[in-house]
Amino acid sequence: MFKMFCKIKINFVIFLLSVVWISPLKAYAQEPLRAESVFSNTIDGILDNSCLRKKKFGIKIHSLERDETLYSVRSDRLYAPASNVKVLTTAVALKRLGSQYQFKTSLYATSPMIGGVLKNDLYIKGFGDPSLVSEQMWLLVNELKALTLNNIDGDIVADSSFFDNSLRIKTWKKAGVEAYNAPLNALSFNFNTVAVHVFPGEKLGDNPRVVVDPDIDFIQVGNRAKTVSKSQRSRLIVNRVDRGDFNKINISGVISANHPRETYYLNITKPAYYAAKVFKEFLRRAGIKVTGKVRIGSIPEGAYELSTHGSMPLSLILRGLNKFSNNFVAEQILKTVGAEIYGQPGTTEKGLRAMNEYLQELQYKSDGYSILDGSGLSRGNRLSPDQIVSIFQDMYSDFGNFPEFISALGVMGQDGNVIKRMKGQSGAERARVKTGTLNFVSALSGYFQSSDGERFAFSILMNNLKCSNRQAKILQDRIVREGLNFKRVN
Repeated sequence: MFKMFCKIKINFVIFLLSVVWISPLKAYAQEPLRAESVFSNTIDGILDNSCLRKKKFGIKIHSLERDETLYSVRSDRLYAPASNVKVLTTAVALKRLGSQYQFKTSLYATSPMIGGVLKNDLYIKGFGDPSLVSEQMWLLVNELKALTLNNIDGDIVADSSFFDNSLRIKTWKKAGVEAYNAPLNALSFNFNTVAVHVFPGEKLGDNPRVVVDPDIDFIQVGNRAKTVSKSQRSRLIVNRVDRGDFNKINISGVISANHPRETYYLNITKPAYYAAKVFKEFLRRAGIKVTGKVRIGSIPEGAYELSTHGSMPLSLILRGLNKFSNNFVAEQILKTVGAEIYGQPGTTEKGLRAMNEYLQELQYKSDGYSILDGSGLSRGNRLSPDQIVSIFQDMYSDFGNFPEFISALGVMGQDGNVIKRMKGQSGAERARVKTGTLNFVSALSGYFQSSDGERFAFSILMNNLKCSNRQAKILQDRIVREGLNFKRVN
């Protein structure tokens, strides 16, 4: 009887333990995970990739409406942001210059125009316009034509004193001929690049046909390439060499007889001289004769303004900056900010000073980041996802500038250099982004709206990649896709 009682008592204790310890575990296992936890687990899985095995990446996804972070990994650490620096450049430009700011290009003379003749030099002065292209140059010439000017008995003098004389950023690598590495100048034309179009020759053995735009004597061509049979592979080499008074485009290699047109964009040297040479050629085409030469100089005291051409508003220029990540435009804007705030000449250092002051307004100390240029081309730039998201938060709350700020970002799958990313995926247009790419560096930051309408700012900075940039972009797109599909459970 006693043994039976002990056995019953032991079984009862075991039963109680099962109620206390096992039942809660069963109940917990049956409780569904919160949407936030599911999202975090999914992003963790995406980031658990051999491409990122060095763990040199940071990410932050922050709700703009709740002011709380949905996901964060190493978001306070500093990374090379590449062209995500342009987000900072854009914010500072809008806040300091205003969305309707216009860059000027002005014409001056020292003597009056009599009977359609200007008996002295004509001065063209640039004020940093990064968008002075052929169409805008024609407008400038037509404004002169409207003044009934027919003849200039003097030189065309280019004045670029609105900026300093530094054509490059000190922290950039050695200058190359690539368009993205174009020199900076207050008087610039066509992004300080030249387009070289190469077509097959009419018959085998002929040199290819070459069309250079703009077609001026500052750009000369050396063509040693040959047209070969359709069965041979095209292998062209197109390079630019500085010859002092002119730039020479050297073309070598072979092009197949059935090969479509190839177009190369190369930067030029002596940007102010280049712009003035184009201006003189456009004057000639408009029927305005110039008897003198083109030279570099400064507007003398007592000169009067003949006309001024204003660029498109800054808000539209910023679209070209960010959607296509134009380094030249970013650096021109940075120098202009410096000139307008701290006085002429505009310098990169003055522009960086404005950037530092803005970041300090966001409560970041100057030793907590490193910004060396306005484009992100310098490999020494360092920002954190926290800092980039702070910029997006600040601009989101600035309704006077936010519409222009967000419209300058690329629309996923729709335009700019993200036109092919997430192409055709439902809701992709709800992500507005800025890309960033250097060797072993890939970045993507911006805004997205989740499936239930919540708005987020995010920043993904990936360094020391152990894969191609293409693979890194796929990971970034997967993260954005999860964000677009995210929905909180009430």
